[in-house]
Amino acid sequence: MKKIIFILAALCCAATLPAFNLSDISGDVSIGYMNHTMVTTYNSETIKQQIEVPLQTALGTGSLTLADQKSTDVYNAFVAGLSLKISYLYLNLGAGFPSKSLPTGFDPLGAKLKAFNVSDKIKGSVIIDGLLGAGVTLFKNTPFNIVLGGGLGVNYIRTKRDLPEAFVKTIVNDKGEAIAKQFTEIRSTASIGVGADIGIRYYFTKNIGVSFDIKDTVYFLPVMNQRYYNGTLVNGQAVTYKITKEQKQDIKSLIKYQWSNNFTARLGIAWKL
Repeated sequence: MKKIIFILAALCCAATLPAFNLSDISGDVSIGYMNHTMVTTYNSETIKQQIEVPLQTALGTGSLTLADQKSTDVYNAFVAGLSLKISYLYLNLGAGFPSKSLPTGFDPLGAKLKAFNVSDKIKGSVIIDGLLGAGVTLFKNTPFNIVLGGGLGVNYIRTKRDLPEAFVKTIVNDKGEAIAKQFTEIRSTASIGVGADIGIRYYFTKNIGVSFDIKDTVYFLPVMNQRYYNGTLVNGQAVTYKITKEQKQDIKSLIKYQWSNNFTARLGIAWKL
């Protein structure tokens, strides 16, 4: 059975080879601006459990209905990237390096930190954004080319920020003594979506030119959402604390749905064979 599958796969690959034009290879290396906006709607049932009992105690038995609670995180970043087109196959990859997170709205996990004026500065953070699909080159036989691409988008974000010292001091033992010296919050998310790209290239030689590239991707399928804290206790011991829900390290169960948009504009060097 494995041999049959291997033979069929080989035949499929061989059938697609004639469609490739290996002389049609081009790409660019560029830098520019990235904007990533992520909108999260939280599971109202999770929030409901936290406030229903206090309301019943204060007001008497009743039913509670909650509207959806949303938060928006905006990242503006310097981005470096590249694109590669081989025949009709197209790849666009960018790495953004944000220095600030601009959150608005409701965040049940960050509400306590806001009371201690947590900084919006993030360090050692990265946004990896990729687009893999099909592409076509217009005006191929002239110095001025337009490259159109579209396909599957994949996005990964990792951010880090130090927690306020005043908040860290509130972490105490049963004697009321502070047990923590320092903590850093780390967030990791990954999602899948679809996107499109347009690249404008002008070749001042046969193989080298300049490029301007605009890409926009919408993500609607989150595959990972984690938040954890690395820190040091007052005795110097290193610790890691992970936010969990129902014994899972991933906190997607706190989220009703999530979508995001990634926009990049880059200027760089174009090349073709």
